[in-house]
Amino acid sequence: MELTQLQYFVAVAESLHMTRTAERLHVAQPALSQAISRLERELAVPLFKRERRQLTLTSYGEYLLERLKGPLCAIATIPAELAAMAKGEESIVRLNVHAATSLVTDAIIAYRQNRTDVHFKLSQSADDADCDISVFTDYEIPLDADVAPEQIFEERILLAVSDTGKYGARESVALAELADESFIALAGTRQFRGICDRFCLQAGFVPNVGFESDNPASVKKLIAAHAGVGFWPEFSWGKCEGQGVRVLALSGVDCHRQVAIRFCASGEKRAAADFYRFLCDFVAKRRTAVKN
Repeated sequence: MELTQLQYFVAVAESLHMTRTAERLHVAQPALSQAISRLERELAVPLFKRERRQLTLTSYGEYLLERLKGPLCAIATIPAELAAMAKGEESIVRLNVHAATSLVTDAIIAYRQNRTDVHFKLSQSADDADCDISVFTDYEIPLDADVAPEQIFEERILLAVSDTGKYGARESVALAELADESFIALAGTRQFRGICDRFCLQAGFVPNVGFESDNPASVKKLIAAHAGVGFWPEFSWGKCEGQGVRVLALSGVDCHRQVAIRFCASGEKRAAADFYRFLCDFVAKRRTAVKN
């Protein structure tokens, strides 16, 4: 049985008039009659009684009509339902964020001030297979990374200290001087933690992480309370100065990282492409504001 045959049968069964049904369906009457006849041959039962050019349903035809009404109505709604699904998918932007989570969150908040119709899903997946935009970092972005140069942003890694502690009056500090200090780290930042661990190893020590916190604001509070010192990305975690904390330049080791933003969406996904451009512009403006 073909879907078209079944649709033709229901149309004729409801009107019981072959000519008018053919006109309504915009098909030739012989073609419509042949489709009904093929269906009857396939099912091996008569669906219509044909008496004096008048059509009536047989008991088989009545049974088939009753069984088909629900499924064919459901099938008829599928195109609209799929279109709604596609529209919903278009409005979801999937981000795979391995770096600069606070920065990405700030960008999303700013973006949604004017685009409340767009929704975001953030993850930390091992690959970019199911994401539209990937944000990641390493000590140095590989040369073969599939990221345009203008979407790679370099930032210094600074040291956040209490402004009334022993480093509070200084402008810079050699990383090697911090070998005996307790470090306060942001929990869950594996890539950033790995970068900072490498800096410390280059300076000749393994950092002693005394505290971990779940957000940059808590890290700042612990540092202000003299609980330790902490590495602070120059712009991606937001402003650090104030509230009892200041940042110092690090010397002895070239402490910097690069943040890359990669567009991974396949096909034409306008919401993802629009946010990708917004995010790149947002990062560039944040970086410029910090430097100025």
